Amino acid sequence: MLVAAGPLLLVGIVLTVQSFTAQFQQAISKQTEVARRVVSDVDAFFERLEGELRIGAAEVASRFARNQQAAALAQLPSYPEVFDTLILVNAQGQEVIHLSRLDIVTAADQIDWSGREEFTFPRTAGRPYYGSVNIDPDTGQPSINISVPVVNVYTGAVNQVLVATLRFKRIWDLVAAVDLDAGENIFITDNQNRIVAHLNPSIVLQGETYAVPSEPGFNAGQSAQTVVVAWQRVNSLNGQFQVVAERNVINALALAIQTAIVTVFVLLAAIALAAVTGYRAAQRVVIPIEKLVTAAKALQMKSEAFDKAQLSDLAKQDDEFGQLGASFVAMGQEVQAREQNLKQEVQELRIEIDEVKRSRAVQEITDSEFFKELQTKAMKMRTRTKERLASDSEGTAGNIATGASTP
Repeated sequence: MLVAAGPLLLVGIVLTVQSFTAQFQQAISKQTEVARRVVSDVDAFFERLEGELRIGAAEVASRFARNQQAAALAQLPSYPEVFDTLILVNAQGQEVIHLSRLDIVTAADQIDWSGREEFTFPRTAGRPYYGSVNIDPDTGQPSINISVPVVNVYTGAVNQVLVATLRFKRIWDLVAAVDLDAGENIFITDNQNRIVAHLNPSIVLQGETYAVPSEPGFNAGQSAQTVVVAWQRVNSLNGQFQVVAERNVINALALAIQTAIVTVFVLLAAIALAAVTGYRAAQRVVIPIEKLVTAAKALQMKSEAFDKAQLSDLAKQDDEFGQLGASFVAMGQEVQAREQNLKQEVQELRIEIDEVKRSRAVQEITDSEFFKELQTKAMKMRTRTKERLASDSEGTAGNIATGASTP
């Protein structure tokens, strides 16, 4: 059984390990590709927003009247769907225009931006600025400030800064629009491990966090289950976001698990077949051998104990064991006959030996002096007896004669 099933077992183990390894690598590649696809969409989304803000800044720079500048900002395609607020800050860091999607802003609500990076960075560097994620303490919704410089078309100097507050609803939509397989999940975290976009918005609103692993592979997922996880960093927004793609191990390694199950069933079937075949083969070998051993022991102990009926079925078989059984029966019968003849010869020999012994004993007795003396004495006694009988016979005859002459 071991010889029959051992190689198959070894091959099954090797194939299963290779299947799991290949499936694991494919799962990592799949999750990496999903994360990369979302990163591409997010980068494209922010590039479009940055382009809109630049266009809006150019429109503002080409107009001098505040109402015209406000109208130009209000006509941006992403306002108010994506941008919560659009704020135009002058060269001194003071708000001159404040558009809000939800609130009515008065002069008292306007703040001084002169000491904030949203103003100072684009004002001095002449490049867009991306702030960190802000979490609303009341709603739990994340947002981020993006600011672009407003360049004077005549002098080329940065006279104003356009600050926009971006809400993550559209990013949530991008994540939700990803076509995922069974058991897959995707979300976005920031550089503080906060989840800022998820298929389930309540995860974001609850303020849950996730520490991105250093290497892709098996790891604890966002729901604390073991998953195959991979991640990619978003190129835009100063690389402060990571797109994490994960998939449940059962789903990720489904093909390998199915292969392992099939392999196990094949191995069990092979072992069962080998066991049945081996058992039947063993029975065909062991049972005849056991019968022969039993007959041999009986014949060894006592020839009369050998019973050819015990090997009758075996002797009828048309194989080598049948031939051996028939030969053994013939041998046993021959041994029995020889032993019977030997016993008879021994018995006859014993009788002859006894007769010889008796003859020798008689000869020894007759040859002894004592026997000879007895024999001599007996002869003498027989002689005297004969003489006495003869004398008695004569006396009797005389008496008869005398009596006959008397009247």
